[in-house]
This record gives sequence, structure tokens and C-alpha cells, in this order.
Amino acid sequence: MINFVYRNRVKLGLPTFFAGLGSLTGGVIVAHYAGFPQGEIVDYFNWIPRGWLPQTIGQFVAFSGSQLILIGLVLMAWSDKPLTWSKAAYFSFLSWLQLTLIFGVLPSEWLNLAQGPLEWTNQREFIKFPPMLFLGNEVSMSFGALKDVIQLGISQGALIAVFVLGYMVQDINNMKEKGKVKISDYGKKVVKTGTDG
Repeated sequence: MINFVYRNRVKLGLPTFFAGLGSLTGGVIVAHYAGFPQGEIVDYFNWIPRGWLPQTIGQFVAFSGSQLILIGLVLMAWSDKPLTWSKAAYFSFLSWLQLTLIFGVLPSEWLNLAQGPLEWTNQREFIKFPPMLFLGNEVSMSFGALKDVIQLGISQGALIAVFVLGYMVQDINNMKEKGKVKISDYGKKVVKTGTDG
């Protein structure tokens, strides 16, 4: 799979980039205009349904588009040549953009949705636990607490995913080299013996 992607990286990268650009543009338009109050007339985009659900779907489509753009940019620049300073800076910039989206934009939009249209506040009760679980005391969980638990899950899940992906990226070159036969300067096949001497 890695070799297929590597051989066709530009053929895959360019359409992925443009698909992401289209998704990002469409998603932002839907998310923006779905946020207008019901009944307010908006020029060309009055056909977009209003409310938190279409707005959230638009934001999800826009976020997915941003991921496709970044994947396309990575595929188009990925090569077998040794890494240069300029290419390392380019990949670092893309990584910074990705981390900003995951740890900045995504949690912020979730909190805007939960605190705004969904009205998940500390005053609204989400669940009341059976008293026998808490030594006869009445304990409940508010929607505000649920909102924070979900936020924590998003951030922690993303952090674990970043560590796993970073670890996997380290092994890409090893996976590419597995199928190749190394030839020495003398024209012979290089064989690993497993001994130090």
C-alpha cells in the first residue's frame, strides 16, 4: 500500500487537494449561512436550511475538507530524496496547521455548539445517579459537565492519535526499504548476518 501511494503521490495528491478545497469552501458557506436566524433573508444562499444541525454538518464538511487539503499537500511534496531544510520547514508548517486545527479549532467549535444552540449549561441536569452508588447521597451530572467530559475526550483522543501517527511516520522509510534488495558497491547483494563483527 505504501509503495502504491508513493508511486502515485502526485496523481493522488492533486485531486485530494482540490476535493478538500471544494469541501472546505462549501462547508464554510453552509456553516455560515445556517447560523442566520430563521426568516432572515440572505441573498443567494437563502436556500440553506437554518439551525444548529445544518451549521454543524457544514462545519464537519469544512473540517474534513481541511484534512483533505493537508493530505494532498503532503502527498505532492513527499519524495524519496533526502530531506532538505526547506522541505522539513514545509512539513513542519503543515504539522503546525494540523495541530492548530485539532487542538484549537475543533474544541472551540464544539464548545460554541454545546454552550450556544444546544444550551448545555450547569443548570440543566443530564443524569441522576442511583443513590446506592454514592452511599445514599444524591449525585447528578449536568449537561455542562458532560460538555467538558466530551471536550476532554476529544483532546486526549487527538493527543494519543498524534503520538501514534508520529511513531508510525518514523517507520515509513523502513517499510519502503523492506521489499528492496540492497546492492553493495561491489555488485553483490547485501545480507544482514545479525552478528556484530
